[in-house]
Amino acid sequence: MSIMFILDLVIFVIVSLLVALLIIKVLSDVAKHSQLPTGSIQDVQRDILVMWFIITIIWILQGIGYTSLFSSLTVSGIVGLGVTLALQSTLSNFLSGFWLLRDKVLRLGDSIKIGDLEGTIIKLSFTSTWVKTNEGHIAIMSNSTLYNGPFTNFTARDRLSKRNR
Repeated sequence: MSIMFILDLVIFVIVSLLVALLIIKVLSDVAKHSQLPTGSIQDVQRDILVMWFIITIIWILQGIGYTSLFSSLTVSGIVGLGVTLALQSTLSNFLSGFWLLRDKVLRLGDSIKIGDLEGTIIKLSFTSTWVKTNEGHIAIMSNSTLYNGPFTNFTARDRLSKRNR
C-alpha cells in the first residue's frame, strides 16, 4: 500500500464521516424540534452510522483490490433494490414523517381529524403517529396516510397561520 492510498483512505473516511454527521445533525434537529422521543432519534442516528460504515468498508475493499468496482456496484445495486422493495412502505412512512415534522404540521397534543377518526396526538415518530381518540382508544396510523391526507389539525391553526404570513 502506498502512502497516497492511505492518505486517500483517511481523507475519504473523514469527509464521509463528516457528511454522515451533518445528515444526523439535520435529522436530529428536525426530530427534536418536533418533540420526537429520544429513542426514535437515536434509532435514526444509529442507522445512518451503520450505512456509513458499510459504504466505508466497501470502499476500503475496493481500494485494496479485494473487489472490483463492477462487482461492488453490482452487489450493492442488487442489495439496494432488494432493500428498497422490502422497505418501500417503511421508507414512504419515514419520508412522510420527516416532511410532516419538518413543516411542523403535527405536534404532540394537537387535536386532529382524519376520516372518521378524531383525537389527540400522543406520540410522533418518523414512521407512525399515535392518536388517542375521544373514546379513549389508541389509533396508530402510518405517516404516509397522514401525509397523503386530507386531515384537519384543529389546534395548529394559530401556529400554522403565523408561519404562512
